[in-house]
Amino acid sequence: MSSMIAFTRSFLLRSAVAAIALGGLAGCGGGGGGGGGGGVFVPVQQPVVVVAPLTLVLTRVGPEAVEVEWSDDPLAASFLVLRDGFALARVTSTSLIDASVFFNNTYCYQVEGHDATGQLVAASSSGCITII
Repeated sequence: MSSMIAFTRSFLLRSAVAAIALGGLAGCGGGGGGGGGGGVFVPVQQPVVVVAPLTLVLTRVGPEAVEVEWSDDPLAASFLVLRDGFALARVTSTSLIDASVFFNNTYCYQVEGHDATGQLVAASSSGCITII
């Protein structure tokens, strides 16, 4: 293969990859012609996910412990308990004792219910408790 053919082939491949990465090939399949346009844009619609509400209850149960309880959801196979926006634990029950809290601090909890495939199916609003 001559160096000119190899250069042309390499240039064409890089151009096609760049065109696809930047939003598709204009005029694909139509024979070309003018400059630009002609491509078809089809928006991808995300499925609507209905998330059931969970009721959250926070109770101080010891000098440095909080019980986090929430309502059950029949579609949830597991629950992710978040504290201050970070994952604290994943459980299959509807309560958790958090014994890693300290005096003079406020902690905010939220619970998410996930089905067997990991999809979010239920969630609580955030609830906060101050340990004093």
